[in-house]
Amino acid sequence: MTLSFESTHEYYMKDPSIYWCSEHNGLCLSENYEDTVRFTGISEQSIKKFVHGLFKHNAELAASLKEELGLVTKTSSNTPKSRKTKSVTEAVK
Repeated sequence: MTLSFESTHEYYMKDPSIYWCSEHNGLCLSENYEDTVRFTGISEQSIKKFVHGLFKHNAELAASLKEELGLVTKTSSNTPKSRKTKSVTEAVK
């Protein structure tokens, strides 16, 4: 069994931007794009799985994002529910 170094680093950023960077193949947290923390080696697929799980387990967040992205459309009462909204995970793909 190999030993690995374990540590915890805490940083504070006031309302950082969070994005996946293909150039660094990782997740970036940045305050005003100046101070940045990068987690490299995180694939785009891992980010998609994270987002999918986040919405699967947090209906309020999913509904809020659908509304913000304009994925909720007004339809007549005869329209099946499956045609009323697009999937949040479809929008993320």
